[in-house]
Amino acid sequence: MLNVYEVAAYVSHRYRKIFGHALDEMKLHKLLYFAQRESLLMFGTPLFPEKFEAWKYGPVMRCLRGRSWDTEMDPITLYPELPAYIPVFNRIFELYAHKSSWTLSSVSHGETCWQKAKSKERDSQPIEIETEDIRQDAEIIRLRRMIFN
Repeated sequence: MLNVYEVAAYVSHRYRKIFGHALDEMKLHKLLYFAQRESLLMFGTPLFPEKFEAWKYGPVMRCLRGRSWDTEMDPITLYPELPAYIPVFNRIFELYAHKSSWTLSSVSHGETCWQKAKSKERDSQPIEIETEDIRQDAEIIRLRRMIFN
């Protein structure tokens, strides 16, 4: 299992390499969320142990707020566990990386785990999204893919 900092560094680096510019913070959070869900779908295990919170515009990883992940150094060389998760990242980049941050925010609002956590919010205090709830959303995605593929 990786940690969210390693994954953020990899996603940011790969995004810049493909699109030629840094990704914005909102998109980073959404891509990390979809990567976590995809890892649960593909491997049955989380990509990282840190938990998201249900914020107004979708899942957010509080520990990453306000940090810069734009780096020239390829994280693959720094984190030897990363290559095992390349299928997850390939899928995320194929499905989501080209979409706008606002589109990804809208997509994440359709996730049951975000809706469940958001419904528990009181006094505008974000609630953690349980990894098991993300796992349930991953199972829904698995069924959709089986039906539509």
